[in-house]
Parts: sequence; structure tokens; C-alpha cells
Amino acid sequence: MTTIAPDLAERFRTDGFAFPVNALTPAEAGQALAECHTYLRTVSAAGGALARYATFPKIHLVSTWADRIVHHPAILDAAEALLGPDLLVWSTNLFVRPAHSGSSLAWHQDAVYLGLNGFQQHAARVWVALTDTTVANGTMRYARGSHLRGTLPHQFSGSELEDIMRGEEITVDIDEAAAVDVVLKAGECSVHHLAMAHCSGPNHTADGRFNLAIDYISPQVSPTEGEDSALLVRGTDTGAFLPETRPTADFDRAALQQFYSAVARRQKRIDQVVLNRDSQDRGEADRTQDPA
Repeated sequence: MTTIAPDLAERFRTDGFAFPVNALTPAEAGQALAECHTYLRTVSAAGGALARYATFPKIHLVSTWADRIVHHPAILDAAEALLGPDLLVWSTNLFVRPAHSGSSLAWHQDAVYLGLNGFQQHAARVWVALTDTTVANGTMRYARGSHLRGTLPHQFSGSELEDIMRGEEITVDIDEAAAVDVVLKAGECSVHHLAMAHCSGPNHTADGRFNLAIDYISPQVSPTEGEDSALLVRGTDTGAFLPETRPTADFDRAALQQFYSAVARRQKRIDQVVLNRDSQDRGEADRTQDPA
């Protein structure tokens, strides 16, 4: 049994995050990084939906290195300490900040895009470092306690390409003094609440930064609308989600069929979530302009 810090769940509840959490060994992290590079070369050469969805949201359904990480006992023990004994993987996301990249992400919350009921108490994102994460290579920053404010309004901060590439930004003030840099060694991970406000900076180093994010949920979570699927990784009960199965080999036929179905289903649902949110935001803006 993995040793989990006794205050992990308390820090998660009060701060909205906790790190560092021991996950992969240095050797496991090195192997996963090498396999990740091979995976990226393979999907890039394949093109099509594999390339389009190379970094989200179902990497674990076609790649055994990602499947191995989402089932890693140390990571599951941490997730169980936060969410209970029944665990599903809803999504995997690969975050790569290339060497000497000027890219960055504005302050934002993951929850506003996901369309999940019950995420407040029954979901967590685990951010696994496949390389060291530092301020110099653009690691994440958390705004301590921001998850307690609920989901916040977002909009693009400007119309320039750079603004759009940075993504939608929270439109209320973030206390920079409460910001915490997520500094991890390769193999360690952090956990954060889906309503945690966070951002990341450019990579000023000669090496790429690689992180695999895993969204764990319990069966109490359900889609706000439409069908969705998830992979049971510990315990029992898939709740409101269609069940997924583990890949037996990288990119085998059954895995690919499941992957294509799952990402199409997810994309359709998220597109509707975003459309509904945009319509709601426009309605609220209209009401603000017309008090009558």
C-alpha cells in the first residue's frame, strides 16, 4: 500500500490542490517519457482523428504507457484518498511545453468546459510530471483557495492571435500573492480541484516539459447532458457513464474503434456544453445592459 500524506484530502479541500505526491519512480517516469515520444511520432504520422486528438481526451484508450499510468497503484491510492474507493478515468490530457516556447495559458478553470454534474465533491485532476516541472520551463501556477469561489466568468482577454492562443481568461481578479508554483520532480504529481484557477508560463529552457493529466471521478458524477463514457480503474460501478475497456496493445483494432467512438461522443457533448455556456453568457450580458 502506498504511503499517502495524512493531510492530503484536507489540503485538497482547503487549498484546492496538494503536491508533491509520490507517483512514478524515476525509472518509470523515464520509460513513460520515451514511450510518449514514440506515441507522438506515431499519431503524427497517422494523421486524421488520431493526430487531432493526440493530446486529449482519451490517450489511455490507445496507448499502453498512458493506460499503465492511470492504473498506477500510487496514483490510484492518492485519488482514492480524495474521492473514495470507486474510481473512473474520465479523461487524459497530455500537456507539452516545447523547449524555448513562448506559449502560455491564462488564468482559467477546467470545470467550465467539462459539463460534469457533481465535480465539486467527486472529481479531481492528477497532473503527473514526466519531466521535472519548474518556473523556468513554464510549470502551472495555482491560485490557492480559488476553487471555493465556484465557477467564475471567462472571456478572451483580447482579439490578437496571442490572446486567443492563451485561451479564455477569468474575468475577475486573481490574487497573485496567493499563487503557488507547481514544482515537481519527474515521477511526482500534483492533484487539484477542477474549479482551481491556474495558469502556466513560457518555457525558457532547452528541454520540453511533459505532463500527463488524469481526470478521476467517482460514480456520483454524471454528464450535464448527452452520452459520455469512462474507464473503471478501481472498485465497482460506472454510474452514468458508458463503460470503456483497457487496450491490450498500442493502437490495436479494438482499441482504435473504441477510441474513435469515445472521442466523437465526447466532442459532440463538449461542443454542446460550450454552445450552451456561450448562449447563457450572452443572455447574462444582455440582461446587464438592459435592466428593464
